Amino acid sequence: MPQTSLDKVKSLVNYLSVQGIERSLILSKLGLTDQQLNESNKLVDTREYEQLYLLAEQQLSTKMIGFEFGQTIEPDRWGVLGYIVHTAPSLQAALECQYQYQSLAGNVGIPLHELDGETITLMWAPSYLCSYHTVEEVITSWVVMAKKLTNYTVNPITIYFNHACPSELSIYQDFFECNVEFDSSMNGIKISRSVLEIPLAKYNPELFSLLCDQASRVVNNLIEKSPVEVVTQFISNQLPLGVPDVDSAAKYVQMSVRTLQRKLSEHQLTYTGLVDRTRKELAFSYLQSTDSKIVHISQMLGFSEQSAFQRAFKRWTGQTPKSFRIKS
Repeated sequence: MPQTSLDKVKSLVNYLSVQGIERSLILSKLGLTDQQLNESNKLVDTREYEQLYLLAEQQLSTKMIGFEFGQTIEPDRWGVLGYIVHTAPSLQAALECQYQYQSLAGNVGIPLHELDGETITLMWAPSYLCSYHTVEEVITSWVVMAKKLTNYTVNPITIYFNHACPSELSIYQDFFECNVEFDSSMNGIKISRSVLEIPLAKYNPELFSLLCDQASRVVNNLIEKSPVEVVTQFISNQLPLGVPDVDSAAKYVQMSVRTLQRKLSEHQLTYTGLVDRTRKELAFSYLQSTDSKIVHISQMLGFSEQSAFQRAFKRWTGQTPKSFRIKS
């Protein structure tokens, strides 16, 4: 099951407390104490996070709790990754760090991007069948953070949501100040490509470098404990950009290619085999646990086109992705 960071859970707990839900009720729903909630560098099951939104639906009158929570985004919600983004030189650099250190904030979804002339669409594909509240939180927080970091010079062209509009469309359009499309084929934001190079207002080169070093140390600790899992996560994070080669993976885990291959062989694995296994397992998960379109799943898995994914899936299972999804 996908996991999310405890920092994000704590942020939602605090927000719901401010909205009037008894903190003791929230914590009992999670099965956590305040002390456990403050543990650092910990990931928890996304089902616990979704339980909080379910509780909010029951206790609060709004149908837009994720949208409203997303508007309150602060760097601490994403842990060290949030502060890295907050101090980055540009949105382009922030996106690159997100891909590199994404595993520190969990694996609830895969960020994708699609270029079209002078525009770029930043998409988010959930890695499990999450609530629409989670989707609205993610997309809204992206927009709010980008606006804050660019002194409100970022103006989205279009906002896309895969689900039906839960309230008045005008509420969303007034907030985002652009066209908002529900029942779309994706979740995402279309912006001008030039936005990615706008200098960020909070850029702090010294702090940015220190935070990246800290994130790298955390990743390195994970590598020492479970190298195969870290390499697998690296492959998963990089697939939307294209299949990473063994040299890139070795550089990420700060090993020589030969050392990485040796460590994988200790687990009866090769790098090529691990890439194939990772793609296969992710394909099963996306088809069974999300409603993402097959064309988007093929992109999330790093296939150049949908037909290549179809052939690989037929090799894995003897059936098409569509028939596998219907039978699951």
